[in-house]
Amino acid sequence: MTAPDLDLDQLSLRSLAGDPAAESALFADLRVRFLAIAKRRVQQDHLEDVVQDTLRIVCDRYGERKPGPGILVWSLTVLRNVIGNHYQARSRERGRLDFVEELPAAAAAEADALTGTVFSETRRNLERAIDEVAGRFPRCGTILGHLLRSLDRGGSPQEISTRALAAVQSEEPDMSRGGFYTALHRCRGRLREVLVRLEEGASHV
Repeated sequence: MTAPDLDLDQLSLRSLAGDPAAESALFADLRVRFLAIAKRRVQQDHLEDVVQDTLRIVCDRYGERKPGPGILVWSLTVLRNVIGNHYQARSRERGRLDFVEELPAAAAAEADALTGTVFSETRRNLERAIDEVAGRFPRCGTILGHLLRSLDRGGSPQEISTRALAAVQSEEPDMSRGGFYTALHRCRGRLREVLVRLEEGASHV
């Protein structure tokens, strides 16, 4: 039998024994199967990354898998885990950018004659809220201040947050990316509380 005529478990055994044709046939077959499944679960622009990550993990670990399910069942479990991790990572990234998207666009906008008063009031409230948070939580003041200045420079949420991270790291070299976004999550909650109070106070005037 030629390598393509073997089932996947046989291909796996031959591949582990050092048969390059079997290895090539095994991973070509798995790639086709992964693509067929992943394209129904992830966006097209992330499809290749998910499949390649899965193939890499399978290649690295299939020789260590415990006896039990065949290579296909085991590999599809790996694919499911990679897809799950992909969505968790995207969810975390969206959470990291939420604060930037929530900041009023008016804070960085050029005010025209008609809407300038509204924009100015929004900006003042935002700056007052950041100052109040900074008084109780200095690190939050630093992070939120850099984020607001980065917002003024414009760009996508990713660009804005990346600039703010770089600015904070210039002052705190030990600040990791993960630490920055963890701190930002706490700081934006504190800022929201102050903004709500300021807006409620203004509505009662």
